[in-house]
Amino acid sequence: MNVFPESSESKLGFDALRRRLRGMVRSPLGEDRLDGMRMSGDVNWIREELGRVAELQEIFDYDDPLPLRHVLDVRGTVRRATPEGAMLDPGELVELRRVLITLRHLHAFFESRRGSYGRLHDVAARITPVPGLEHGIEKVVDDDGHVRDSASPELQRLRRLIIRKQASLREALQDALRSAMREGHATEEQPTIRNGRMVIPVRAEAKRKVQGFVQDTSSSGQTVYIEPSDCLDLNNEVRELEGEERREVDRILREVTSAVRVHVEDIREGLRALAVFDLLQAKARFANDLDAVVPDLNVEGVIDIIDGRNPVLMFHFRDLGATARDTAATARDTAATARDAAANARDVVPLNLRLGDDYRTLVITGPNAGGKTVAMKTVGLFAMMLGHGLPVPVDEKSSFGIFQQLYVDIGDEQSIEEDLSTFSSHVSNLKTMLANAGSDSLVLIDEAGTGTDPAEGGALAQAVLERLTERDARTIATTHHGTLKVFAHEKDGVENGSMEFDQSTLSPTYRFQPGIPGSSYAFEIAQRIGLDETILERARELVGEQKTALEELITTFESRTQELDAKLAEAEDVARRARNARDQFRRKAEKLDREREAIRHQALKEAERIVGEANARIEKTIREIKEAEAEREATKGAREELASFREDLDQRLAEPESESDVGSEPASEFDGRSERPGADSERVAPRPGQTASGPEPPEMPKPVGGSIEVGDQVVLDDGSTAAEVLEIEDDEAVISLNSMRLRTALDRLQKVGGKRKQQVQLGTVEQSGGEMTALTARSRIDLRGRRVHEAIEEVTRLIDEALVSNLSDIEILHGKGTGALRQAIHEYLAEREDVVSFEEAPWDQGGAGVTYVHLS
Repeated sequence: MNVFPESSESKLGFDALRRRLRGMVRSPLGEDRLDGMRMSGDVNWIREELGRVAELQEIFDYDDPLPLRHVLDVRGTVRRATPEGAMLDPGELVELRRVLITLRHLHAFFESRRGSYGRLHDVAARITPVPGLEHGIEKVVDDDGHVRDSASPELQRLRRLIIRKQASLREALQDALRSAMREGHATEEQPTIRNGRMVIPVRAEAKRKVQGFVQDTSSSGQTVYIEPSDCLDLNNEVRELEGEERREVDRILREVTSAVRVHVEDIREGLRALAVFDLLQAKARFANDLDAVVPDLNVEGVIDIIDGRNPVLMFHFRDLGATARDTAATARDTAATARDAAANARDVVPLNLRLGDDYRTLVITGPNAGGKTVAMKTVGLFAMMLGHGLPVPVDEKSSFGIFQQLYVDIGDEQSIEEDLSTFSSHVSNLKTMLANAGSDSLVLIDEAGTGTDPAEGGALAQAVLERLTERDARTIATTHHGTLKVFAHEKDGVENGSMEFDQSTLSPTYRFQPGIPGSSYAFEIAQRIGLDETILERARELVGEQKTALEELITTFESRTQELDAKLAEAEDVARRARNARDQFRRKAEKLDREREAIRHQALKEAERIVGEANARIEKTIREIKEAEAEREATKGAREELASFREDLDQRLAEPESESDVGSEPASEFDGRSERPGADSERVAPRPGQTASGPEPPEMPKPVGGSIEVGDQVVLDDGSTAAEVLEIEDDEAVISLNSMRLRTALDRLQKVGGKRKQQVQLGTVEQSGGEMTALTARSRIDLRGRRVHEAIEEVTRLIDEALVSNLSDIEILHGKGTGALRQAIHEYLAEREDVVSFEEAPWDQGGAGVTYVHLS
């Protein structure tokens, strides 16, 4: 890709990012690859490189650690191993083995994940593991860089022999030293080594009194080091053995080096892949530090930046914040330093900018230090980062065109050597741009038309922008020239833009505003600073009424835009809260619908159970009637009426809830309500106390306050029917409502009364055609807190009542506790002949705290 001028990296701030990357690579391999990294215009390479970085970002976030433990530069080692007969030292072999292990682990890591990280797998596929060479080096050299005794049988033999000879030599030296010490000739108590020979220290004046050979003298001349005559042969033998050992070690190392030479090309290719991974991991960590992503890439030259943040500023403010925090940690005035840290660590204002579709040239105006140049640099820096395969800190919905040429005219390029002024330098840059820029170019021009007469400079800048627009180049120019604002407004393919300025504080907000020209606010800023008002009035006169009116118009327009933006933000906030409320109400309605449907089905099932019991009682009564020789027609009629009632109940259980039931409480023939919605012709016979048109409205129970306990009477939500609390666990309760058991949250219940007294109502069955009334009795009892003998008495009474009433099933609520009460009740039930079976209730109906009893 063509980038002009060469200093563009420093002008856009990419040099600072390159320095950051250098601190993240792990070896000279990555550093060299980073130094050779150049901006590319190949969209395929950019997509692949960004894809590799994105895969590594995912690995760092969600996968196992990348096996890059040893990233070492062993290229020199490989070069030294290449010539025939070369020998690598043990330290070089240790490093080479560690690199080979890293390469093998990398290859295995991505081979097992080829379906997840295809691009990185392609890089790792270039690695050829050589485990045989790893094993060969490991057999010869240990991790500390020493050749192992077991490297060869001969080396092991020589080293054992050297150890024995050295032991004999030390013993002989100790004897000679002890003898010299008895004579008063020795100065120390230990032998030492001089010139590779083991010697004893002797006073200089006694050197002729000790038989041997002087090998060395101390720096003071007071001590000489003598090899005793008796040790000469042993020393010679040790030296000869050590020479043989060195020759054997050299032979072994040459042999291993020859094995390395066989795999030189595989190792070099692996090192190239390792260099790629080193730079890629630096890019991925760099991107994660910035929360950077890969935007959508296009070749149409469209730039659509959403919430883009300049990475140079992000790192700058982060470093300032870190410095302030470090200062706060060491300084006593922590309050002031904390304020400084907060100020320095502020977020970078996001940039939202579009270019390249509706318009190709963007003219950004506004006051000095308002962020015009930073906005333009951010676009250029993103282009440069993407061209180097680096994700950018933008919203993932952003899109960015890939350009083949990048032209940058930013800053002062004056040159004393070439006798170029600032204006001449700008013109030189413009000349290069006009000669080469086209539809595949991104052009950035800062302060267009400055450095010379304003009128002439503005005209020249307009002519340049016209030509670049005609060439279809994507161009961003910053300026203060009012003529360029008019030009951008009137020219097709050109658009105004500005940096927002807070008129109340006369300070920049650094937010980009498309389609709006910006004012320089020169007079307003000067007035705020306190410049003489007469000077300001004179300046306005000199500028002219038309220009002053234009600036005032722009200022008024910007002010109204800010007001509209504030109102729009407020309206959006209200709409957001309304949507949240709507969603909340919808979720509550859906929850109520589900609960109502569950209550309806449970009520119908409970009704079915009750009808089943009634059926049994009726069958028994009919049997008794038949035995009393009642009329067959009466019996047949009773059976038909029962079958009809059963069929109607089955139909109601199978019917889905109609849409007309939504939002209403469930209705049933068994709950005292009137008729189902939409069933005008099918009315339920009114109960006693009801009118023909429906039941009397129940009196609303009044809350009594206080904490809710087991046995209390409560209402659910805003209901009117009292229910009994059967169990309480944590923040939930089990209640009995109209013969139904429901589990609900405690905070949905409201206490309306205490515990009710147990009542037993018994009816009688009159034979021979008299009125038939079912026996009514309790089917459930709560024994929690009772003593064992009291509980057994209650169970006995409950079973007797159930048998008299022809109930086949009862429930005993005894709670879990220690289990003693439950065990006593079970033992009693097992002894009764009229108890067919008993079992624990299902977990959602009380579990081990409730026992179901089945009677004969």
